Amino acid sequence: MKLLDTISLSFNTLVHRKLRSWLAILGIIVGVASIVSLISISLGLSAQINSRLNTLGTNIITLSPGGQGSSRTGIGGVGVPIFGGERQFGAQRPGGGTANTGGTGKITFSEADSLRSVDGVQYLNAQVSSRATVSYKDQNSSVSIIGTEPDAFLATSGATVLHGRPLSTSDQYSAVLGYNVANRTFNDLDMTNRQITINGKTFKVVGILNSSGASGFGSIDGNIYIPQKIAQNLFNQTEEVSSITIAVSPDYDTDTVAASIRSAMDALHRVTSTTEDFTVQTASTMQATLSSITEMLTLFLGGIASISLIVGGIGVANTMFMSVLEQTKYIGLLKSLGTRNKDILMLFMCEAGIIGFVGGAIGVLLSFGVSYALTSLGLPSMLTLPLVAGGLTFSVIVGLVSGVVPARNAASLEPIEALRYE
Repeated sequence: MKLLDTISLSFNTLVHRKLRSWLAILGIIVGVASIVSLISISLGLSAQINSRLNTLGTNIITLSPGGQGSSRTGIGGVGVPIFGGERQFGAQRPGGGTANTGGTGKITFSEADSLRSVDGVQYLNAQVSSRATVSYKDQNSSVSIIGTEPDAFLATSGATVLHGRPLSTSDQYSAVLGYNVANRTFNDLDMTNRQITINGKTFKVVGILNSSGASGFGSIDGNIYIPQKIAQNLFNQTEEVSSITIAVSPDYDTDTVAASIRSAMDALHRVTSTTEDFTVQTASTMQATLSSITEMLTLFLGGIASISLIVGGIGVANTMFMSVLEQTKYIGLLKSLGTRNKDILMLFMCEAGIIGFVGGAIGVLLSFGVSYALTSLGLPSMLTLPLVAGGLTFSVIVGLVSGVVPARNAASLEPIEALRYE
């Protein structure tokens, strides 16, 4: 039997059993759409993180309070937790306070100033961060406020200015808004030279930043930046920094400077590499750490979604078993006319493959709609050609595997018994 004839007969069989065929196809559709959509979220998140790290550049070092148990990154000026855990604090002195010998679990402004003399440090930005109520016209919103050093902000954040100007060293109650603060929170990109109120204090908007192209993790778009000294008084945080971002000079190796920063902090806190109460990270180390997390997330989400595809495969197998039973006499007739066992096997395998292919194709198309909806809601989602092709291939394989046993049963029927089947 020719391949085209086999495909035609299989397709006609499915057409004449529309309800049962579409129920089997529906299971494949749901499974493939789930797998492709969930994995696209993980790929989108990974692409977003890598894009933000690339924007920062390879010469950026972040220094944050808390050891590896509470590892943080300072992308965009905010320490973002990556792993849960408590900070490591030093031993309590008999008279109260914390001894330096065990680490303090914090970084002070005086320590930040001492790091400026480390070889290779071109810019150092000691930042203060907190959330505050921001008022503009008749709107109020809770926004992340970053106190930054004006002369180091652009070099250490990778930001560029869309409207107005960046902060200058002479600024007092001035503010620069992240793109989303102006565009989404207050829905007004023409806020330059307007006034906003932060925790009851009036600030003049001197600039609006360009969109970084990222949302959520590590994005500078949702922050408001004000001078560091003003932020210290505004949030009553005059001793401790929230995070430090360092730009390395072009003639120096970033990892070498990071090692020097770590050594200097070890000496200041009187700790060892195993008891460090701070975290030093470069773009490369952050990328490696976050890549491992997104890879685990991809496997986890893909595994969950695969369950629905396995259920769909069981539906295909059930459909194929019923198809064999209903066509038993037809199989006997084909065999009595000289059809070989391998042709019968191919006939039913082709039927199962068509179910898998049609279900996979529709599932992939559905995932495009889901991806668009997720992106519209602000969730990262990215469909790639390998992901789409992999989803379609996987669905066909599931269909074929589900049809193996029913097809073998059909091929092994004896012609006389098949013709006698009621």
